[in-house]
Amino acid sequence: MLTFDEPSHVYRWHGEVVPSVTQILSPLVNYAMVPPEALERARLLGQAVHRMTELHDLDDLDEDSLTPEMLPYLAGWKKFRGDTGFVPDTIEKRMYHPLHGYCGTSDRTGSVRGRRAVLDIKKMMTLGPVIGPQLAAYQATHNLEGAAIVDRYALGLRPDGTYRLVPYTDPTDFAAFISLLTLRKWKDKHGIS
Repeated sequence: MLTFDEPSHVYRWHGEVVPSVTQILSPLVNYAMVPPEALERARLLGQAVHRMTELHDLDDLDEDSLTPEMLPYLAGWKKFRGDTGFVPDTIEKRMYHPLHGYCGTSDRTGSVRGRRAVLDIKKMMTLGPVIGPQLAAYQATHNLEGAAIVDRYALGLRPDGTYRLVPYTDPTDFAAFISLLTLRKWKDKHGIS
């Protein structure tokens, strides 16, 4: 059974702590040059944007309750859905990969321009290469469950009400993810932090 503790961001599979996709990819991400206050603000806004799009997709969003800051992100989400015909199959799905022993929460799966895709929603201007291995890990887990995901995308929602949809097609993305997972497990086994 998969459980997730939101405050500590800890996944457990049958009571055992399991590394998350985000934790596995952490060696590739460095925010040391970003002031902590700016990081925290970005994190909170990102969470709010995620929750807003989730409620929108569940048809449970009270748009009148949104702050003016949130409205452009909602406009971008609606524009993306209208432009691509995207309708979600899964929304914020927590998953465990039994073969490789990792967990993660996939933002969305659904059809993008007629092809099954996994989608990661970002509130950022730059959509870098690290998102590729992240999406590949989600794709592998969905496909293990029979989802037949073909494409991987990051969707950058912008504060001006627009969006940027970026495909991730590097065939080595999953291998890069598995390499990081293997290194993490090796370090854990040998007590190296």
